Amino acid sequence: MATAHRVGIRTNATMLYGHIESYDDRVDHLMKLRKLQDKTGGFQAFIPLAYHPKNTEIKGSYTSGLDDLRTIAVSRLYLDNFDHIKAYW
Repeated sequence: MATAHRVGIRTNATMLYGHIESYDDRVDHLMKLRKLQDKTGGFQAFIPLAYHPKNTEIKGSYTSGLDDLRTIAVSRLYLDNFDHIKAYW
């Protein structure tokens, strides 16, 4: 992404959550996005993607509505250098 931003290509950032990661992993991901956005300013939006276990070999369950809301809320607070936080279908 840094290379794309350096050559003038703006991108979106995503984070798949709710499968095998821990909350620490989520925070680490957000931290890396925030630092890169501070450095390049190239992200247009952040889009959190909830894991859907249907039709996959990776077992798990769907995220709860509360987890989805918390993820969006924390993202909005922490990624205050992103203009947009978007929902994925």
